[in-house]
Amino acid sequence: MAARPARRAPPPLRTPPLAPLPPVAPRRGGSRNARATIYQVGGSLLELVQSQDKGIGDQLAENQKALCELKKQIALASKKNFTLEKEVRNLDQKIALLIKNRISLEEVMAQSGDLNLMNRTTTLKDKREKEHYGQLFYVLQTNTTYIARLAQLVKLGQIDNLLQTVMFTLYGNQYDEYEEHLLLSMFQSVLRVEFENSKSISNLLRANTALTRMMTTYTRRSPGQQYLKATLTNILQSIVSDADMALEINPLKVYDQMVNDYETKQGKVWEGKRKPEQEEAEANAEVQAMIAPRVQRLGEISDSIITALIASLDSVPYGIRWICKQIKILAKHHFPSCTREQICTMIGGFFLLRFSNPAIVTPQALAIVDVKVPTNARRNLTLIAKIMQNLANNVRFGGVKESFMGVLNGALDRNRERLNNFLENLCDVDELEEHLQLDKYLVLGKTDELTINISLNEMYFIHSLLREHLEVLCPAEEGDVHQPMRDILQTLGPAPPQLPRKDNANVELVLDKSAYGEDEVDLDDNGQVYAETKYLLFMVLKKLPSLAEDLRFSNNVRELLRAANQLARQRGNNGLVEMIDRINSNCQILVQNGMLSVDDDFAQLQKDAMEELTNYDAFAKKTANDLARLRDVERSIESHREFLMEQLDAYKEYLSNVRQNCARADSRTSKKAKKEDKKKDKKTRRGPFKYSHNQLEKDGIIMESEVPEERRSSIFFAFSSNSPGMFDVTVMYKTRHIAKITLQLDDLLERQHMNELEYETDFLKLNVNLLIYLLNKDFVS
Repeated sequence: MAARPARRAPPPLRTPPLAPLPPVAPRRGGSRNARATIYQVGGSLLELVQSQDKGIGDQLAENQKALCELKKQIALASKKNFTLEKEVRNLDQKIALLIKNRISLEEVMAQSGDLNLMNRTTTLKDKREKEHYGQLFYVLQTNTTYIARLAQLVKLGQIDNLLQTVMFTLYGNQYDEYEEHLLLSMFQSVLRVEFENSKSISNLLRANTALTRMMTTYTRRSPGQQYLKATLTNILQSIVSDADMALEINPLKVYDQMVNDYETKQGKVWEGKRKPEQEEAEANAEVQAMIAPRVQRLGEISDSIITALIASLDSVPYGIRWICKQIKILAKHHFPSCTREQICTMIGGFFLLRFSNPAIVTPQALAIVDVKVPTNARRNLTLIAKIMQNLANNVRFGGVKESFMGVLNGALDRNRERLNNFLENLCDVDELEEHLQLDKYLVLGKTDELTINISLNEMYFIHSLLREHLEVLCPAEEGDVHQPMRDILQTLGPAPPQLPRKDNANVELVLDKSAYGEDEVDLDDNGQVYAETKYLLFMVLKKLPSLAEDLRFSNNVRELLRAANQLARQRGNNGLVEMIDRINSNCQILVQNGMLSVDDDFAQLQKDAMEELTNYDAFAKKTANDLARLRDVERSIESHREFLMEQLDAYKEYLSNVRQNCARADSRTSKKAKKEDKKKDKKTRRGPFKYSHNQLEKDGIIMESEVPEERRSSIFFAFSSNSPGMFDVTVMYKTRHIAKITLQLDDLLERQHMNELEYETDFLKLNVNLLIYLLNKDFVS
């Protein structure tokens, strides 16, 4: 086979698009005897092109236009949701700091994100600046080495900003296979660097790094979420819709439940031990009788989830399977002695722990189910997720911390082998170039400019990162390959500072490939050159007027091109001449690389073109189906946005209430200052501070309550303290005392440190963060 020619293919022509057709992959090596088997389906190649049904063609063009617009809308909506999620997470962290008195309320409000940003747009006034930033982000998008290296260099606090740029700006169009190709190439580069820098297989992909965050975010894109919804919704919906189903198997908790049930139903005080030791609870016959059917049910549910995953193999989004394949390839390459279980554990760590398990634990947050998850169901889902987690890690239950989970080892043992087979089968996918050949074909027909939607601060942030790490990103020993990046950054100079929120806005940035030179568009891939050649051939034949009869029925591509070239020159159609010259140039490259043969007059090209034309109607139907599918995706994204807005509104309402309470406290303090001499004898006791059940529920302190709805308006809580760090809460129904709760600040702070953010009493579940804030506000401030 001849070596690849040194010269690059010329850049794509900017010509009006013809309704594109699904391509057929090029076959290597045109047969010298192919002339005898010229493809003849329903007439000649020219007739098929020129007889395309106009109605179907118009509908196809309309559908493709709608698809393109819908993809852009989904990309922007996903970016907005990511911004919302980041804002919710940011407010949650800031409120925790506020509670600990480390920052003020004003700082929380000032540091809150700007949700109006997505609706503010501007343009870069400086033409040169606009051009250079367009070049910078084109180089960044197409040369994934830079993102791979940045992922290793960014600090923890910078990860979210880099994540936003990579996942929602550079590669934000989730249904554009060209951007998908670039994004997955970026993952390949980042994963390669991660494996090269790791000394132990056990530590790989475990830490909270830019790479692992990007991988998790990738699974949260619409294709992944739609897959999870189709695969798991029925199973999870049946769990969350059964509010009475309790699958708790911790003997101590089951024992407590047994005591509560007895006293509630019998109206008598439990005569046995109220707080047994773990061993005593495990040995209790009634507890064992309650746990046995729960263990069986948990096993059945985990069986059904694994069965659903296995059955869904062909529906798993290609990109997620391809990442699994890269993990397997890199693990074998860098750790040749690793076992099958170790490789499956790494794949499971990505697919199960970062992709499917979050949907099991929090199905409402990921829009897998559309109902509020009851308390029992939340615990049930957590137990199921623990089973999946141990299956992913290829370990059995045991040890001191959760020894009670050992009864589920049977579910692990019977599912481990079939789940590992599934994880291995995930890796059995085509190479990236083969799978995404369709869009590389379609992108050649794009006449619009390549653009990204990016905020000014996002742009300046990436600019500053690249400047800061220039020597690592563009090492001198790698030669001139990085010269375009160096030149752009030198021309731009230092990055502008971050703008105030009110001045930040989005720009539609046109990506400029001129940094690589006029004729240096990367079309080295044979498949892409082949696809462009077919595309241009369709366009030429579509534009041809009637030819002589002997040519009209010809299927000889070279004859048709010669006749078309002669006719185009006679009529002075320079655009058509340019396209024909481009086809001939591409054919020379494909002949040199063994893709076509001159001896059979490019018979393979004719055969593949005919096959595509005969599939024209099917492709038109496919676009209509794709349009319906993406509209469902858009509705799902909108539903998730509404859920996030509800969360955000709850936080902001809480902050508003805090501000009002602080204002009242300041007023109260000023009055107290005037009577300081009258209160010296009351310094040891503080309170009581009285709150209604409804107020605490509104402020988010009461997360769940078993108090009947009709009585909540008459329930009040009086907080008082006789000594520092100790708090008594008297619960009153109207004026009658009905219960007492004792709180210790040290205990609450320890819970917060251990990320145990729910404080449960007999009939309430309280938010630990907000409870600490309330105590600080009333008793410390």
